[in-house]
Parts: sequence; C-alpha cells; structure tokens
Amino acid sequence: MNGHAVIIGGGIGGLLAAHALAGRFERVTILERYGYPPDSVSPAPPARRGVPQSRCLHLLMAAGAAAFDELVPGWREELVALGAHPFDASADALVRFSTGWLPRRPSGITTYACSRALLESVLRRRLSGKSTVHVREGQTVVGLLGSTLGDRVIGVHTAERYAAGERILMADLVVDASGATSTLPRWIFRLSNSARSPLHKTVVEPGTEYVSRWFHIEARHAPDWHCLSIAPSMGAALHSAMMLRAERDRWGVVLLAPPGEPLPADDVGFLDFIAGLGDGELREVLARATPVSPIHRYGPTSNRMTHYDRVTGWPAGLVAIGDSVCTLDPYFGLGMTTTARGAVLLGRYVKAVEEVSCAEFQKELALLNAEPWGLATGCDPNGRPLARDMTYVSRLYKMAPSSPQLAHALLAVHHLLRPAETLKEFAG
Repeated sequence: MNGHAVIIGGGIGGLLAAHALAGRFERVTILERYGYPPDSVSPAPPARRGVPQSRCLHLLMAAGAAAFDELVPGWREELVALGAHPFDASADALVRFSTGWLPRRPSGITTYACSRALLESVLRRRLSGKSTVHVREGQTVVGLLGSTLGDRVIGVHTAERYAAGERILMADLVVDASGATSTLPRWIFRLSNSARSPLHKTVVEPGTEYVSRWFHIEARHAPDWHCLSIAPSMGAALHSAMMLRAERDRWGVVLLAPPGEPLPADDVGFLDFIAGLGDGELREVLARATPVSPIHRYGPTSNRMTHYDRVTGWPAGLVAIGDSVCTLDPYFGLGMTTTARGAVLLGRYVKAVEEVSCAEFQKELALLNAEPWGLATGCDPNGRPLARDMTYVSRLYKMAPSSPQLAHALLAVHHLLRPAETLKEFAG
C-alpha cells in the first residue's frame, strides 16, 4: 500500500478521487479551500462559495452513473433516500430536437438530476466510513513542493484561512482536482526542471450564455416527466431551455441564448423568454410552480483543454483530473461524467502499479476525454472541427422523432454509452 495522497479541491472531482484512492493509500487528505454549506431546510438548495455552478441543477449522464457505481457503492440508494429521482432518458423525458419531439419509449438509459449540494453531501457521507480519508476545510494550497531536481512532487504548501504563515504537507501523490480555476500550470513551471516543455491549451467558445432558477412544484401538480429539453428551432432566435426534477419537489430551469442575445433578469422577462421558445409545455408547468431562488446569470463557460499529456518532463507524484484538465460547456451535461471516468481511470492506475506513472496517466486521460470533448465542441483536442458528413447527421436528426430505435441510439451517444461512429448503421 502507498503512503499519503493529497487531493487539492473538495468538489465532485476531489471527492471522487478520494473514493478512488481510499484503500490504496494509508492516508488520503482532501484540502478544500472554502468548505461545504451546512444542511439547510431553505426552499432553494444551498450554494457553495467558490463554485458558481453550485447554484445550478446538475445532471449525471448514464456513463457517469456507471462510473459512480464503480467508485462509490451505494450512492444511488442514498441519493434516492435523500429525495432524488432516477429517470429514463427517453420514457421520462420530453426532448425536442430542432426536427421535432423524440418518442417517449423506455430506453434503459437511467440518469439522475439533483442539486450539487445533495450530490456532494452523498459523496462525503460515503467517505465518512473510511477512516483513512480526512477532509480539511479552509485550506488553500499555494504551491507544490518539489524534489531538488524538480522531477518529482513530494508535497504541497498550504495556508489556513484563519492562521498566519504557510505549512508544508508531505505527500507521495498529489492530485489536482481544484477545477477550472486551477493554478497548476503556474506551479508546475516553478519546479526546477529545465527539461520541461511548454504547456499548451485549447479553447473553444461555446456560443451560449445562460440563466438558471429553482422552482417548487407540489407533487400533485408535477408533470408526468422528469426532464424537458428544448433545443433551438426555426423562429426561436437560437434560444433553448431545460427543466429537470431534483430533490424535495424542487425543479431547476435553465434558459440559454447566444452571446449578446438578451436573457431574462426578472419574472416577466423569464416568462417572455419561455413564451418565445415555440412550445407551451414549459409555460404551462411553470404556471403551477413557485420560484424559490433569484435568477442567476452565467457568462460564457469556455470549453478548455489543458494538454498536460504533452508536457515533457512531467513530474512524478502529480496528476490532474476533472475540470483542472478538461472544462466543458455545462449545457451538454458531460462535466461530472467526464470527471467520474477520470477518477475511475486514476483508481485503476494506482491499483495496477506500485509506482503510479503520472505522465502515462495524463496521456491516457487525454484519450479518454477526447470523446466528451468532441461531443461538446464538435472539435478535436487541437480545436480543429471534426470531419463530419453534415448531410448524414441532418438525416439522422430528421429521422429520430419517428424512430424510437434511432432516438435511443442518439441518446446513448450523448450519455457516452456508445461511440458516435456506431450510428452509421442507421445511414440507410
């Protein structure tokens, strides 16, 4: 068994990494900068400081749920016990493509929607029974501690929020799971190793901005679906929307528009935006709903790929996972799933070898992330548009509303259950 693993960041990625490493290290320490909100009975789910997305609903794709199963046994039962609802991505959902509504037939693709606070709470509760895992809140990591030659990370420099000075925490493995705002690129190049190559990033702008809001709907007034997804249609100014059932009769709504397009800031604007979507289902449901949060606006969330896999002289004893490596536009709902698959890969690497090959892990993680990256951006990891037969793709989307089999195949691709290339069987 290895010695001490330190995880920077206590969000979804950090908590999943702890589950992956528990039992494979004598000690696992999570260093979380801000901390977690206390349990709350407030109408809206609590938000967490330093995590703007914590105000928004979270959707876990089917491949992400499978990764959670591997990392956190019992998480589904606990999530449901705390009020979340599993649902079939087709039978329990109203999904409108630009070409029409998909048929509502059982698909076997099970997914979950809930608040981030609930999901983090479940992951932390499942860690509470592991005596080797310790969560330290109010801890800011300010740098890496390197070996004399700079070829290995042997710990981190930390600072407590209410204490003066810095401390050193020694580690056999450091995992950066600090998210999209990670400062790891700067830390790496402070380590003394002249052989290390430059670091490159790929950025693809998503072309959307959005607002979100929480609502409460009495159980007797709830619709017969758990998810409503409305893609842009002709005449809707490229506007789109999503509504998902979360825990405790809460429902999250997200409205999206291209940058520069107006997004609602008040009740009237919210309803006017929905009225312009070209369908009355969402408007009818919200007529029976009570807002329980303000309208939260989010700027464009860029898709960013940090190419740690291409750095020569990558230090031993250091890995990066989750949004620290690959940040995706939340609209596609692939962020948590991508992070969970990376944590599973990390656990397998640690289990397979006594000395984790960190450079090889980053290379394999990059290959794993290429699939969700391509779905979210339409580009390869270098930012070049993927070669696609748009006539063929358009035909598939046109056929989907009248073909349950094709609709389920498209959903399976989006849930990372099958490669997009397998859709060729529907080419006709």
